[in-house]
Amino acid sequence: MVGYRSADSPVIYIYHRDHEHDRAYTENLVEHLASKGVLWRSIAVREDGLRPELQLSLDENATAVLGYNSVLDHSWLPSGRFLEAAERCGVPVLQWILDRPSHRWMEFYASTSTNSRFLLNSEHERKYFNTYCLPGALTATIGGVGPNQRSRIGTLPREAYLQRSIACMIPLGLRRYQSTKQIEDTQNALAPPLSEVLRDAIAKAQFDLTGSLQSHVAAALAASDQTVTNQTFHDLCRIVEQSVQTFRRLRIFKVAQKYPVLIQSDDSAAPFIGGAASLATNVGMQYTLARMPLCRAVVSVSPMNGMIHDRTMNAVNAGCVAIAEDNSAVKGLLRHKVNALLFRYENDSLDECLDIVCNRPERAYEIAQAGLQLRDHPRMRFGEFDNILKLAIRRG
Repeated sequence: MVGYRSADSPVIYIYHRDHEHDRAYTENLVEHLASKGVLWRSIAVREDGLRPELQLSLDENATAVLGYNSVLDHSWLPSGRFLEAAERCGVPVLQWILDRPSHRWMEFYASTSTNSRFLLNSEHERKYFNTYCLPGALTATIGGVGPNQRSRIGTLPREAYLQRSIACMIPLGLRRYQSTKQIEDTQNALAPPLSEVLRDAIAKAQFDLTGSLQSHVAAALAASDQTVTNQTFHDLCRIVEQSVQTFRRLRIFKVAQKYPVLIQSDDSAAPFIGGAASLATNVGMQYTLARMPLCRAVVSVSPMNGMIHDRTMNAVNAGCVAIAEDNSAVKGLLRHKVNALLFRYENDSLDECLDIVCNRPERAYEIAQAGLQLRDHPRMRFGEFDNILKLAIRRG
């Protein structure tokens, strides 16, 4: 445990897989907790599901226990399910769903509205969870995983910025999303009218950077006078997300080929990268964070319109020009050509952004310098991390 705990001091136990993503998220989280004077203990769990190390949080009467996705849902003590033991001991369990709940909820099987509380990345996702996953559960928004100290620089001298060796980095995975053909095959496998519902929802969601993805699915169902189970609704939302994210990523790759940018992706992106762009495959998160201070700009894509992506936060942290989608989360904080560059998918705005950072470095420096002033803004530094403790001590 970090710090000395008095009888009334809150302490959060964080259990996570021994994976670089989970370790980075935990680094961000404990930085916030420490800044608020909250004690914490971080423990990597075993992979086999039998996790006696969780007993420590119950023995020491933790204020709350936090885990990512379904790690705690799948955890057992020698005496039985961890969630049941925590409920008996009166220890709140917070489960942070890092992805869309439509994608993750199928993994949960032991969680109830009384043995767990849930953190969602955006208000859109929180409403989705409360409607289609576990109505009645205590929930809160978290605003994304936050920036990491590895990307943080000190000052941003003009000459140092202009000498950065990478004009623009585009860290953008593709493998987790289906190919265009796979998506078409999935749609064609559905009998009408659900296949038409999907096509309608996808067409509306591709260019929408303001509303929720589920609103397009619900509207398409209503227009076709269809009612489906929650499970089918999850399935439809997953297919729409796959299609939208594949479309957006391939569009970025197509535009980026005109410029001397560094694209970081997986092997599946190779057929779509050429021209002036270069490709680095299978680069880890921590190396990406450490590489950001070498870049003049970083492009990020958020899977949720209501969330500022952590790559945008880390770009600001590193003194880069943050090139981000012009979504609902950035409104009022990031301003195009002032402290960031914003783009949409239905026009040539991404071309304009890449032209500035690749061909007009002096102009890019002005934007990067203004963006750097935002890195300690509450929304940019820790998002809505304050909701963690609020949810832990909430009563009904």
